Amino acid sequence: MKPSSFYKNLMSGVSQMIPFVVAGGILISLAYVFDAASVGLETYGTNTVLAKFLYDTGQVAFMFMLPVFAGFIAFAIADRPGLVPGFVAGALAYTGGSSFLGALLGGFAAGYIIELLKKAFGFLPRSFAQIKPVLIFPLLSTLLIALIMLGINIFVTPMTNLLKDFLEDLSGTSAIIVGLIAGGMMAIDMGGPINKAAYVVGVASITGGTSSTLMAAVMAGGMTPPLGIALATLLFKDRFTRQQQIAGKSNWIMGATFITEGAIPYAAANPKKVIPAIVLGSALAGMISASLGVSVPAPHGGLFVVFIMENWWGFLIALTSGMSLTALLLKILLPKAHEENENQWQYYPIPLKVKKAFTRDQQRI
Repeated sequence: MKPSSFYKNLMSGVSQMIPFVVAGGILISLAYVFDAASVGLETYGTNTVLAKFLYDTGQVAFMFMLPVFAGFIAFAIADRPGLVPGFVAGALAYTGGSSFLGALLGGFAAGYIIELLKKAFGFLPRSFAQIKPVLIFPLLSTLLIALIMLGINIFVTPMTNLLKDFLEDLSGTSAIIVGLIAGGMMAIDMGGPINKAAYVVGVASITGGTSSTLMAAVMAGGMTPPLGIALATLLFKDRFTRQQQIAGKSNWIMGATFITEGAIPYAAANPKKVIPAIVLGSALAGMISASLGVSVPAPHGGLFVVFIMENWWGFLIALTSGMSLTALLLKILLPKAHEENENQWQYYPIPLKVKKAFTRDQQRI
């Protein structure tokens, strides 16, 4: 399998899973908000009628996270027949304890099981065309993926537990290092494979509605590039053309809503100067966020989920520090802009002459 195919199939699952995680994480957080009078109790978050309703609904949303993730990985590989074994693989990963990694492996296994079954039953006459997708493929693929998931759960669950314990125990130097690396990764390719790798690991750390330090660092790192560029276009206008300054205003919105791709046009126009500036700013933001113990139960939302963060003030400090460093570095590294080069930069959102150098995910803002 080509790396591009692996990435495409993986992102099919991630993109369909994210809405369930966002909804579940925010609902569970709201349950704690509306149950504030019970802080300190073991039943915190489920004491009042409203809090319990929100908490239970959020947990149900989280229950769909892994089945949807695995199901749409399989769908990307084998089309609609892959949905059944994919959903089953994700559900078995959820109940078996292998969690995110188990669902990932199960999703790919389910997709390729369907592909093998298509070839194995290719000899059947056309009269069986309607029977295969509603009987043969679902039955055999479900049985096979269940057997495969037995092995995956046995071997992957201990690894998942170790990762979970490591993330829960993040503190001191380890938290700073992880936050620095995760934050920097979010800015390296701004929506590309490295960015998505950091993001997927961050999402995996909040499975079940737990508040994650890693996810907060990832979010801070992902918000910093567009916000830092927006700040630079506001404070250091001589480093940007008039068109870049106008386009920079939209980066305030993109950064606030955790859309890293807003930085792509600027990085594409001058990668040797812009990319180091945004990577260092994002690394600083991630490091500060982790060192101050910021955690978040939702994988997206940007400033709109600050109110559900633990140590939210630390997140704002991290974000302000990261974007300020990025803006300052852009001031230092970028030469003065010349308006005669205006036509060489197009907010399309990506300069046309370099658009082919980016994936479709990176091109969409």
